[in-house]
Amino acid sequence: FLIIKAFKKRKEGLDNSWKLISFQRLSFDESSIVSSMTEQNIIGSGGYGTVYRVDVDGLGYVAVKKIWNNKKLDDKLRSSFCAEVKILSNIRHNNIVRLLCCISNDDSMLLVYEYLEKHSLDKWLRTKSKSSSSTFSGSVQPHVVLDWPKRLKIAIGAAQGLSYMHHDCSPPIIHRDVKTSNILLDAQFNAKVADFGLARILVKPDELNTMSSVIGSFGYIAPGE
Repeated sequence: FLIIKAFKKRKEGLDNSWKLISFQRLSFDESSIVSSMTEQNIIGSGGYGTVYRVDVDGLGYVAVKKIWNNKKLDDKLRSSFCAEVKILSNIRHNNIVRLLCCISNDDSMLLVYEYLEKHSLDKWLRTKSKSSSSTFSGSVQPHVVLDWPKRLKIAIGAAQGLSYMHHDCSPPIIHRDVKTSNILLDAQFNAKVADFGLARILVKPDELNTMSSVIGSFGYIAPGE
């Protein structure tokens, strides 16, 4: 179900209108999210924004992605934001990251996801030392060897998520930027596909063949694009 809630927050004498779109029942509101988006809670950043780990009462941690607010990129970023909301709000699969809600106003765009404590696959693949613990953006992970059974489990999980998008969604969805930094891991090393800002819904069966623009990370773009 979909819950849309509009409200105003008074801060420093100014009214700031927020719009919250929830895709399930929540135990928090925008104030508990925004107040915890501090520098010490940053767990990652990329070309489209900054990701925070936020502790909310009654739910534990959530991950909050704040889309960069750059006037020159407004149209592109809002398009990415809307694409991710539109797609993830309609997807329910164990191997696809769960979008809890989105919060936006004229100045900020926030996406709130389930928090996956093992972070992204690329961090585990880049870990070289076997004798020391690995630090992942403010949280210390006990040393765990990413052995072949775990790697196979991750590969199968990611493939199942992509297969669901390609074959079970109607209309089908293509991700267009699948890479290790967009594969997130939960506590049991179950893989979840994330970051749908560049994804597209195939409204027509032949739409895949009509996409001529090169979008995504070089080296991770599907051969058909």
